[in-house]
Amino acid sequence: MPDAIRARRAPRRALPPLPSAALIGALLCLPLAGCGGRAPQGAAPDPAATGADAAASVSAATTPTTPAAPFRRSIDVTVAPGDTLERIFRAQGLAPADLTALRAEPALRRSLDRLRPGDLLRFTTEDGRLVAFERPLGVAETLLATRTAEGAFRSATRVEPLERSVRSAGATITSSLFQSAKEAGISDTMALRIADIFRFDIDFVLDIRPGDSFSVVHEVLRRDGRVVDEGELLAVEFVNQGEVYRAVRWAPEGGKPDYYTPEGKSLRKAFIRAPLEFTRVSSRFNLYRRHPILNRMRAHRGVDYAAPIGTPVKAAGGGRVAFVGVKGGYGKVVELTHPGGVRTVYGHLSAFARGLRPGQSVAQGQLIGKVGMTGLATGPHLHYEFLLNGVHKDPQKVPLPKAEPVPAAQRAAFDAHAAPLLARLGSAAPAGAQVAARPADLPAVAAARPSPGAGGPSTPSR
Repeated sequence: MPDAIRARRAPRRALPPLPSAALIGALLCLPLAGCGGRAPQGAAPDPAATGADAAASVSAATTPTTPAAPFRRSIDVTVAPGDTLERIFRAQGLAPADLTALRAEPALRRSLDRLRPGDLLRFTTEDGRLVAFERPLGVAETLLATRTAEGAFRSATRVEPLERSVRSAGATITSSLFQSAKEAGISDTMALRIADIFRFDIDFVLDIRPGDSFSVVHEVLRRDGRVVDEGELLAVEFVNQGEVYRAVRWAPEGGKPDYYTPEGKSLRKAFIRAPLEFTRVSSRFNLYRRHPILNRMRAHRGVDYAAPIGTPVKAAGGGRVAFVGVKGGYGKVVELTHPGGVRTVYGHLSAFARGLRPGQSVAQGQLIGKVGMTGLATGPHLHYEFLLNGVHKDPQKVPLPKAEPVPAAQRAAFDAHAAPLLARLGSAAPAGAQVAARPADLPAVAAARPSPGAGGPSTPSR
């Protein structure tokens, strides 16, 4: 290389030597207290700092970590028509395995299989897992199910204390039983009970008239001061077209509660007057009727009750099935035999009750078929016949056998139970009710409410 070029190059300046790693560590640790107790490389460790560091490490290792509390929530579901528990679980995002565990408890399975629209169900979950379930069984009972540590469910029934009181009410019918009951502060459910009690004697579709009246004595159930139910109907009086019908609820020794007249006779008859809920009587018992299809005189030895197709038809009384099948103009028909030489016939059915067969025993009120228009029928209705010893009788007028009365040995107890209830019925009767007469069988009770026709002949209540 030429000397001129070499002369113009600037001489290189020597860089100072880099500090050692130990020196850098020492400089960085100057502002800190011992730099975590760790001595720089090449320096002797500080015994005090080393001990504190070790103690901190041991403390951190031995201190337990507090686990997070499980996320707990409650889900309230009101059962809708057509709901099943499987559908409810799916809609709420609950695991099918939880449903399987819930149904594994026999008592729970029976309750879960009987869901009714309007029932309130409560599910409690923890982190998405079902841990508790409850549903009310009545106004005073709640079914509770809780999950055990093993994962199974155990059930128990919680009973809430209820306060019971007695209330009296009454009304005069102006348009309908239900409207008058509402005006008297009585629910539709209670009005239906009244109709059910007197169903053997009063046709609540055809026989009710404006001016008829009723009075009731019933329980009122409260919980924490709040009314939760009307309770039992203890006594009831119904005046229909001037005739007085009265009933008292009473349970014979060793028997179930039922309704009896003030004279101790059972309100229950061996037969129901009408074996279905119908809209009207389309054709009455008539031995000289012109047949609407055959267009000739032909005796109509029964009563036709018009009702929609599919309306349930029930056995008018307890007995045995004599015939199930198709028979001429009757179409699909069921025939029942009953004690005392009674036979009932149910014609023009659309279907029979499942499993119904000849020789089978049936109870009063048991489903035997559904309304139709099979055979010689111009519209949907039930043709109902009542035969006594082989002779057709008018089902609407034939005297119906009665059930067992209050046993003679228990009559005194019944009278003592009925007297105050009948007295309260008297005080609850609406003013101006038109009645024929009052029973004279219980003088102490009759004196509690004078009859509007006092002094005239007395007619026993039915």
